[in-house]
Amino acid sequence: MLTQVWIVIISACIIIYLFEKIRSQKYSVKFSMPWFFSFLTIVILVIFPELINDIAKILGIKETTNAIFFITICILVSNIINLSFSMSEAKKQSIRMVQEIALLKNEISNNNNKIEGEQ
Repeated sequence: MLTQVWIVIISACIIIYLFEKIRSQKYSVKFSMPWFFSFLTIVILVIFPELINDIAKILGIKETTNAIFFITICILVSNIINLSFSMSEAKKQSIRMVQEIALLKNEISNNNNKIEGEQ
C-alpha cells in the first residue's frame, strides 16, 4: 500500500512538473503528451490494481509482475517511437530551412552583382 502511495505521489509530481515546464514555455505540449499519458496510465493502474490482473489474463500472461513489465515496455517503446518521429520531422524542417537560406543567399548575391554591374 505504501508503495502505491509513493508511486501516485511521484507520478503526480512529474505531471505537475511537466505542466510547469509547458506553462513557462520550456517544454512543448507535443513532446509532453506521451509522458502525460504514460504517468496517467501508471496512476490508473496503481489505483485499480485489478486492471493489471485483467490485462494479464487477456494477454495470456500468468504472472502479474510480467504483465507490469510488459505494460511498462509498451509505454516506453511508444514514447521512443513518438520521439523518433518528432526528431525525423525536425530534421526534415532543418534541412528545408538550410536549403531556403542557401537559395535566399544566392538570390541576394545575384541582386548585389546586378547592382554592382549597373554602376
